[in-house]
Amino acid sequence: MIADWGAPPGTVMSVDNKLLIPGIELGNVFVGIQPARPPLGESDLAQAAHDKTKPPHHQYLAFYFWLREVWGADAVIHVGTHGLAEFMKGKEIGMSSCCFPDILIGNMPHLYIYHVLNTSESTIAKRRLYGTMISYNSPPYTASDLYEEYVELQDLIDEYHEAMLEDPLRSKRVQAKILDTAKDLKFEADSIAEIHEELYEMKRSIIPKGLHVVGQRYEKEDRKKFTEFILRYDRAGIKSLNRILAESMGIDYDVALRNKDKYAAQLDMIDTTCADLVDCCIEESVERAVKKMDSTYRKELNTTLTFGLEVAANYADNSKELESCLRGMDTAFIEPCTGGDVVRTPEVLPTGRNINQFDPNKIPTSTASERGAEIAGNTLTRYREREGSYPESVGIVLWGFETTKTGGESIGQILHYLGVNVKRDPGSWYPNLSVVPLEELGRPRIDCLLTICGFFRDMFPNLIQLLNQAFTLVSGLDEPEELNFVRKHTRENRDALITELEAGMIDERTADKIACGRIYGPKAGEYGTRMLPLVEDAIWEEEKDLAEVYIQSMNHLYVENIHAQKRDDLYRTNLAKIDLVSQVRDSHDYEIVDLDHYYEFFGGLSKAVETVKGEKAAMLITDTTKEVIKTEDVGDVIARGTRTRLLNPKWIDGMLEHDYHGAQQIADRVENTLGLAATTNAVPNWIWSSIAERFVFDEKMRQRLEENNKFAAAEVLEKLFEAEKRGYWEATREEMEKMRKAYLELEGDIEEGLKR
Repeated sequence: MIADWGAPPGTVMSVDNKLLIPGIELGNVFVGIQPARPPLGESDLAQAAHDKTKPPHHQYLAFYFWLREVWGADAVIHVGTHGLAEFMKGKEIGMSSCCFPDILIGNMPHLYIYHVLNTSESTIAKRRLYGTMISYNSPPYTASDLYEEYVELQDLIDEYHEAMLEDPLRSKRVQAKILDTAKDLKFEADSIAEIHEELYEMKRSIIPKGLHVVGQRYEKEDRKKFTEFILRYDRAGIKSLNRILAESMGIDYDVALRNKDKYAAQLDMIDTTCADLVDCCIEESVERAVKKMDSTYRKELNTTLTFGLEVAANYADNSKELESCLRGMDTAFIEPCTGGDVVRTPEVLPTGRNINQFDPNKIPTSTASERGAEIAGNTLTRYREREGSYPESVGIVLWGFETTKTGGESIGQILHYLGVNVKRDPGSWYPNLSVVPLEELGRPRIDCLLTICGFFRDMFPNLIQLLNQAFTLVSGLDEPEELNFVRKHTRENRDALITELEAGMIDERTADKIACGRIYGPKAGEYGTRMLPLVEDAIWEEEKDLAEVYIQSMNHLYVENIHAQKRDDLYRTNLAKIDLVSQVRDSHDYEIVDLDHYYEFFGGLSKAVETVKGEKAAMLITDTTKEVIKTEDVGDVIARGTRTRLLNPKWIDGMLEHDYHGAQQIADRVENTLGLAATTNAVPNWIWSSIAERFVFDEKMRQRLEENNKFAAAEVLEKLFEAEKRGYWEATREEMEKMRKAYLELEGDIEEGLKR
């Protein structure tokens, strides 16, 4: 600590040779703010690229020591997702007295209020900080719907369909208006059917309505919406409500879902009918709703609606969240439960239980393997449509976050690229692998380079072993290299190790293992890429700086009996072979613009490939949250996520219901957009102008933002200035003048407030 932070008390949160402990004492309760990571200085860029995890600074250690030894806490409750203490230096699992998480928490009983969605990070807090995890719910959900000019565009499309039947001449004029309006709204589609499909996707996107308040019961309207969303999906033994209605109308639902451009109007009508039936169930009864349907479908409908109401009741009742905190402080038992996405896996409800990890030995599940194969198929099809060939190597990001929630869809995707199946013998703990013959596969075996985060490493060592076994198996197949890119690249890796072999630095067996290795991640004890603070603090100069930090963070190889060995040259060699970077979006809570880890990992990997290879790889995101798995270019995903959330008045209003934190959530999304622009170069100019128009040039909205949180409002402006300075936003002179005027006014308000 002295080597990194100087002699105590250091310079972080210290005054007059004393350490500051920020907080409020309320009798026998102390409410404090967990110590923060100090911002990086401009001189720290090179250090950040090569930095080893620092120990906590002096005030961090003092804070927990003061709680335990001076103030004398009988228990500590961490509120939120997630803190820093569980990620401090030390062993990955099985803490010792020399590991900082153990040193910080000591023997204090520890309750941790954690988002039910986030099983991966909560598992780290459970293992490394001894937390009893108390889950809290996702925010109430609503549909994005259409707003402003998007409503006008939908009205024009409705008018067009009507005119096609009644007045074909008028339909031509309406068609021209539709195409002009869509162009003004920056839609990439150039046909009315495709525009209608995009509007349909946008309108029914599930978005959070503000933030969750711990222990607060959800209102009737929130239950209705959640019931609609829950019943969109087929589940074991239960048909989706939408499917039942489609069948009653004589529509092949699977065909309609895969051809939304042709069936958008019918699917719209089905959604409306679903909402009416759910409303009838909640306002009256299931029996009354069932009677509205033809007798042929009443039994299925009764089963589906009954299931939906039961789940919605668990969703709305959040009383256990606070009750479990009280039970924990009374040293009473708190019921365990797995965590996950409440729409995808409603069995995680009700919240307020002690969340834990899904059994890693069951991953990939049979369903995840099937869906993973579909993801791989979609991705290869999309790539071939654009490039006319197969990719030799695909870069894939593996998160504990996604793997737990989906049962291993990304694992299934990887195995399908390799042409390998998983077989589980009855009573066996460990799955077996079998090779799909090339004739049956019908294409080359595609190589993969896998990036893992620290959560994945700690939670799924069995999957690291399984995947290494798969790469080794496929590398050893006697097949032509033009049909087995894994074998080809393994040979090239082996050739690159000759110097080390001849020098006696490694033996033949180790060389073979390293050559087959495709799993890279952070050094032992680290969890992220160290890119986030660079973007947060705006200390990077060129995009290659971000790429270099990513590479230095992720260039550690994981193979059998080799744990996090730094292999920089080999990692760069394999990065240069990547033609396609792919990741799964698996959660209804987070679009790609909502979570900084998307630009950190997906964006970081993409920029690293571009920097090393000298050209961009294709960047595809597969959304598995909807009824049909959909693979799209990253730019399309960014645009939809921005339209349905960051620019959506409905989403904004929900956030600004929460003082201080709501505006900070908006500022975070603007920062994430900047991170995506820097790492993917897929954020179009219109998004930046739209953000400025929405939050800066609209005086009423700017005032709301400032009243909610002046500092977050200033952060939005600062990130817009940064986007313009770095060349991501080609702002007009008028836009920049309005920006400067707004910033000077806000800066004056902040200074006046500080004086008072």
